Amino acid sequence: MSTNKTILRNRHGAEVAAIFLDEDSRRWRIVSKGEPQFKRDFSTQKEAFDVWHTNFNAETGKLRK
Repeated sequence: MSTNKTILRNRHGAEVAAIFLDEDSRRWRIVSKGEPQFKRDFSTQKEAFDVWHTNFNAETGKLRK
């Protein structure tokens, strides 16, 4: 996990989100097509991925209920 942007795709190959490093703030962000209003940043890439895997549906990019 050392690149500055990772595209997250569902099992059909559709892009559902991206995790990227905001160069200005030096903070990691999740941008999800299913949750465009999600605004949170993270100090590490690992933390962003942990939040993605724990809180988002990987097929739709929506937050789990």
